[in-house]
Amino acid sequence: MNQKLIILRGAPCSGKTTIAERLRDYDIRIACLSVDKVKPIFSDFKDETLNEANETAMVILENLFDRDFSVVFDGIFKKPEHLQKALQIAKNKQIQVIIYQLNCSLKTLLERDKTRDGVKHGLWQPLGEELIADLLKTVEKNPIENAIMLDTETLLLDECLEIIKKNFE
Repeated sequence: MNQKLIILRGAPCSGKTTIAERLRDYDIRIACLSVDKVKPIFSDFKDETLNEANETAMVILENLFDRDFSVVFDGIFKKPEHLQKALQIAKNKQIQVIIYQLNCSLKTLLERDKTRDGVKHGLWQPLGEELIADLLKTVEKNPIENAIMLDTETLLLDECLEIIKKNFE
């Protein structure tokens, strides 16, 4: 299999990490990398640590490529330069990039926010309407050129997985 970089971008609760984790497959060398899983290394999601988290994610991304993994990389990518750095790493290594923009209504994002595993188990509070609405606007105002739109509100999880899995065939 040729290495790939699959980028999943979307607002919180749009399904990015769920999809990435379901696509990960060690046997065929597909790893998932989530910026949100790197952020807690530095803080409890403080914006001032965003650059540190993304820089660390880039080191991990490059390392995974060097070890012959394809990577499903998910994030909000609030700052376009963070995404551009990932694209440049893939380009330098001649790795194909496919970008998916996950779309979902604010109403559905808010419903999902209340039922996330960490919230259900009392590990953290819901992100809340103000933050989710703000991040949704950030994503909508900064579209990624050539991104494939994926409506995670109307498509079932398995349908989303099948669409993305075709990139690995």
